[in-house]
Amino acid sequence: MSASLTLFLTVALAHLLAVMSPGPDFAMVTRQTLAHGRGAGLWTALGIGSGISFHVAWAMFGMGWVVARFPWLLDVLRYGGALFLLYMGSQAIRAQPANANGSADAVRAEAGGPARLFAVGVLTNILNPKALLFFMALCSAVITGATPVWLRVALGVWMAVSTAAWFSVVSLTLGHPRVRQRLLVHGYLIDRAMGAVLLALGIGMIVSGFIR
Repeated sequence: MSASLTLFLTVALAHLLAVMSPGPDFAMVTRQTLAHGRGAGLWTALGIGSGISFHVAWAMFGMGWVVARFPWLLDVLRYGGALFLLYMGSQAIRAQPANANGSADAVRAEAGGPARLFAVGVLTNILNPKALLFFMALCSAVITGATPVWLRVALGVWMAVSTAAWFSVVSLTLGHPRVRQRLLVHGYLIDRAMGAVLLALGIGMIVSGFIR
């Protein structure tokens, strides 16, 4: 097995395991899918996959020195991300019982359309300093100056695509008409639970900033 293939598989596996672990991205896709349908979840998943590109660009192409030189940038990400999660969580936790058979037009209107859903996914991922730190740690451990540019680009594309694909699977599974209809019997309670998770994550990010 060539060194390039070994490196690719190592990074790809580490990234996939990280993506599949629960966190803000998973909570957001779950919330959007159950609240607005799998179309909303898919647009959010695509946004999250695109957001990954931001972190990959920073970590893969030597931008880590910027964070090392200007550590306050991490604070900006941390508190910006915390405020965003607190806002989304406060919206979700106030969810009210809804008709599972409501019109598709009403659901799309409430969700805000593809552009807004995509933006929510992008912001959820970008405003997560833990994601940036993960990619910086991963890439600094396995990426060197001798790593070919084509391999870095291939890894970046793979991570963005695999992230979007994983959360698309989550959305398609939870958004299946039969699954979602059953969940929507108490869907507002699930929505509130996801809201509580987002609020807890936001508060945790703020607290960690003060005690580090």
